[in-house]
Amino acid sequence: MQLVFYSDKSGRNELYGLSRKDRDSSWQVRRLTFDGGLYAKWSPDGRFIAYISGVSLRVIPAEGGEPRTLVESKDPALLPVPTFPAWSKDGRTVYYLAYDAEQHASFWSMPVSGGKPELLVKFDDLSRQSSRVEFASDGERFYFTLAKYESDIWVGDLSISRHR
Repeated sequence: MQLVFYSDKSGRNELYGLSRKDRDSSWQVRRLTFDGGLYAKWSPDGRFIAYISGVSLRVIPAEGGEPRTLVESKDPALLPVPTFPAWSKDGRTVYYLAYDAEQHASFWSMPVSGGKPELLVKFDDLSRQSSRVEFASDGERFYFTLAKYESDIWVGDLSISRHR
């Protein structure tokens, strides 16, 4: 059994693994990252963890080891900053939500094997942006929150689009 979480007990957010062999053994904690880590997501096969570190999207073996940077945004005006990852069903691609220099949201994909990030969705309507970092994908659609801040009263409206 394994869990992954982030904690700021070192002074900044880092990823930690928590594991045990069976119900009768004790939990073992190990630090996975040493240069920051947030929003850990397991690969479908459980061998890797995608996460965010600063302005980078990274992947690390679940047992620990050297992380590999998939995307790094040195200039948000040129490449939006990754903020939240999600794996494709087959584990070959990591999707991520990113924000540009003006804080406009977009969804991207990046092959785990390397290459160039691909823009999938850009929010052209600036009044309707993805305002939370969390999202999910089933491989065909993205599920995310759109918000319009008007007051202290909250109203939800579920909308499903079948467009690709």
